[in-house]
Amino acid sequence: MSNITNEKVLHYIDELYRPSNKMLSNLRIAAEKRDIPIMTRDAEMMMESIIRMSRPKMVLELGTAIGYSAIFFAATDPNLTITTLEISDKMVDEAIANIQEAGFSERIDVQKGDAAELLTKITQKFDLIFIDAAKGHYKQFFNQCLNLAKPGTIIVSDNILYKGITACDSFLESRRNKTIMRRMREYLTYITHLDGVQTSVLPVGDGIAISIIK
Repeated sequence: MSNITNEKVLHYIDELYRPSNKMLSNLRIAAEKRDIPIMTRDAEMMMESIIRMSRPKMVLELGTAIGYSAIFFAATDPNLTITTLEISDKMVDEAIANIQEAGFSERIDVQKGDAAELLTKITQKFDLIFIDAAKGHYKQFFNQCLNLAKPGTIIVSDNILYKGITACDSFLESRRNKTIMRRMREYLTYITHLDGVQTSVLPVGDGIAISIIK
């Protein structure tokens, strides 16, 4: 069996990508020039399909960065509201400015602080949860998010293959990433064997895990 996930195939898929609007296009270009991590083009296309199929009303995001994905969520469906958590003061200020420029301030609530602490203070239930924060803490985040989920809630974990090191030791270029590799492997084993949760792990972007609460 041949491996169709290679650079030529990924390049072809990227060429099929079309941004939702001009602002998101400009924001993506700026983020990529500054090496600010945002969702990849193919991951964005998948997330758009998930949103349009599941039609969530309330979205929780862990890891705001410059606000790209939150703005993308809001632009994809005018009926959803987003709560997004970010620990970096600089990123929070930049995200709020971008969200205001996009005209989504009333639908996107940016909360500043450590996600683990903020999650203990949130009480509402969410239809879609997007985890894209500190990679070494995904298991803790997931368990906390289970308290904010309900039957049918979709939890998407982004960047779970982490440059390939989760799948294969040969991709490990730095010893400091060894802990992330070990924890991410433990995380994927955990969520794919967890009772009451159905999880698919897909080689989209830098790896995406889609978990549906039964």
